[in-house]
Amino acid sequence: MSNVCILTDSTVQFTHPNYPGHERVYVIPFEFQTSTQQGNESRSRSGLAQRLIPPSPQEFVRFYAQLSREYDTIFVLTLSSLLNPTNSFALSASVQYSNHATIDVIDSQTTGIGLGLLVQAAAAAACAGDPPVEIERRMRASIPRVYMLFCIPELTYLAHSGYMDYSQALVGEMMRMLPIFAIEGGRLTPMEKVRTRRHLFESFLEFINEFDAPAYIALVRGVSHNTIRTRPVRQYVQETFPNTSFSEHTIAPHLAALFGPQSTGLVIMEKLD
Repeated sequence: MSNVCILTDSTVQFTHPNYPGHERVYVIPFEFQTSTQQGNESRSRSGLAQRLIPPSPQEFVRFYAQLSREYDTIFVLTLSSLLNPTNSFALSASVQYSNHATIDVIDSQTTGIGLGLLVQAAAAAACAGDPPVEIERRMRASIPRVYMLFCIPELTYLAHSGYMDYSQALVGEMMRMLPIFAIEGGRLTPMEKVRTRRHLFESFLEFINEFDAPAYIALVRGVSHNTIRTRPVRQYVQETFPNTSFSEHTIAPHLAALFGPQSTGLVIMEKLD
């Protein structure tokens, strides 16, 4: 039986801490770079901008060397390669690494709770003793079944992360609209703009109604806790999908550095046949 572990990055957010196989999961950290930006450079409304610095290929090689002392198969599941270069760094490191462990680098095409759900599923399969080929098959089959919507009112965070032009982001913030993006195929794609939190709630319900029987639904709140009415969403999910697991989470710091701390997200994972 192959001894398997999962290495992910610190943009991951788990739905609960003690999921099956959690002892096989390792997290390689990002670093924060905080600075005050001036002029035409992107900055948050507070004047402080944070940039995520991904782990270098050398850091990945170091993790591979440590993990290979205990495991002979290492699955590396990172946030979307279209959101951050972490995946390419992990791939580069896997080419440099020459020890006995098998390293399989996979682009999750998502981040945050979406990444967490994929890692948890892989960890549970490894804990159950599934062979690596089956774990990889299930992971790759599950990736296109994870859907995410994010309302990102602080568009200057996207500008600072390189996803849009700063002047365009500043105009969007001044209009006080609530832009909604989807993460599709790993890419952040603009969907629509709404004016109020009530309209945001309605958009989220419309999105939920596109699914017949999802396996999991998670709501990600901004740090202010007023970004969306959470109770009606929870009640609607419980009434409409009584057999679907549902959880609520405050946005994690690494995702807040990418999308802004007031961002609100909806994550849906479909069942895998």
